[in-house]
Amino acid sequence: MIAYTTCNGPSSMFTGLDGRFMRRDVATTAVNMTYSYPTYDILMVLGDSNTQFANDPAKNGFVAQLAEFYQRQMDVLNRGFRGYNTSSAREIIGSVLPKTSVAQDSTTTDDISPLFKFAKKLKLTTRADEITKALWPYQKQNYPGISNILQLIIILFGTNDSRVEWSEAYNPIDQYAEDLQYFITLLQDPDSEHYSPDARIMIITPPVVGDRKVQELAKSRNTEPEWYNNRTQTYAAKAIEVAQAANVAYVDLHTGMEDVVAEYRKNISSTDVLDGYDNYLIDGIHLNVNGSAILFGLIHDTIAKNWPEMIPLKS
Repeated sequence: MIAYTTCNGPSSMFTGLDGRFMRRDVATTAVNMTYSYPTYDILMVLGDSNTQFANDPAKNGFVAQLAEFYQRQMDVLNRGFRGYNTSSAREIIGSVLPKTSVAQDSTTTDDISPLFKFAKKLKLTTRADEITKALWPYQKQNYPGISNILQLIIILFGTNDSRVEWSEAYNPIDQYAEDLQYFITLLQDPDSEHYSPDARIMIITPPVVGDRKVQELAKSRNTEPEWYNNRTQTYAAKAIEVAQAANVAYVDLHTGMEDVVAEYRKNISSTDVLDGYDNYLIDGIHLNVNGSAILFGLIHDTIAKNWPEMIPLKS
């Protein structure tokens, strides 16, 4: 199957979902133009700021690590939205998830994709549709233009949902669970316009909260703390409950980080760091280099356990 991604307007124009990043003076007079280019299959990461910031290689961001791990295998899309909870994400999900489309006949691959012609010329493939039909495992050299099937979606919410009740971002835990199930249903329901039968789904619990650091920062700003670890832990348990009920994979990041922090505490004085959490969080909320390494390792292990065919062989 061949798939091409299209975009309208000049290639220099980019628009945020809320429109804040559009140059309106130019956009209003832009001539609609369509550009097409081949894509790999898709790995999408949907979440809040811990996802948005995870593209930063300087922070060892887990999305950046996934992009490196799956280079020339899949296009890794970061769909992280700072400040969002599941309910605000639900309002825009229709603009984020791919829409179901009719697959093109794989026998037309040779005629459409110049990359396939080049690959065949170099005898990298014997038949263009061999790669098309063998979407996994991606254990050999791969070229864009094969398809853009959503192969894996990773969903990470809960940090904002679990804020205290007076926070604008607070989302009741039952609504949080309903929203997570809604995302799953959109992908699994054949009647959904976002039906993605090939998509593997992974739910990640929110990470731990470093209470002392959060309280310290709130005090410096003359505000009250909005995050507490025991609240986030409750939402983490609810995320696991939803994943288990829907029979989808999950990563218990909260427990994973608590275990690492507990081990770290054995080797330090309680006065060395803020209860050990500072070694894994930037500000008591967002993952630092060490925290990102924990998350990527857990994602890797979960993929290997549930879908071993998705672990590419590196040449």
